[in-house]
Amino acid sequence: MKPTQRLISTLVLVATLGVLTACGPEDPYGDSAGGSSASAQPSKKPSPSDDSTDEAGGSGDCGAPPKLPAGHKMVEPAAPPSKGSLSAKDAKPVCTPNDWIYHGQGKAKYYLFAGDVKAELATGSGSTKSVPVGELWMHAGDCMTNPSAVKAPYSCSGNIYDITLDSEGKVNSIKEVWHA
Repeated sequence: MKPTQRLISTLVLVATLGVLTACGPEDPYGDSAGGSSASAQPSKKPSPSDDSTDEAGGSGDCGAPPKLPAGHKMVEPAAPPSKGSLSAKDAKPVCTPNDWIYHGQGKAKYYLFAGDVKAELATGSGSTKSVPVGELWMHAGDCMTNPSAVKAPYSCSGNIYDITLDSEGKVNSIKEVWHA
């Protein structure tokens, strides 16, 4: 084989290996077992410091990060909500191969609930049902401690909630966010 042919063959081999590595199956959660589709509650959540994901675009093709309506905030409970209060981390969007998914980050903050709270639970992709706030507290607690206790039409779909606060900083609306 001529030196030029050897060089071309080597370059083709290197390029092929690079393409195979770049286009191989992505595993944003660090699981090597495979065999599962996107999970509503991954065993290891990606964080902005992971090489595979970041808020600016990461490994997925997410486009621009989602923008929340004015006054809305995404949170992830740090502990099961109790009557009248919620300890939660601010949830930030993280780009994954499946789109933007919110994950709680930083220290948990303590929130009180206003007297008349509008509460909604996810019933599927984009659908919600209004429920008494106490039912939402029980649902969130079950999702954190005993997911098998959650019955249809509800499921544990990521443990992320969209909240709004009143002028006193109390939660006046809370809506479970569906993650497929």
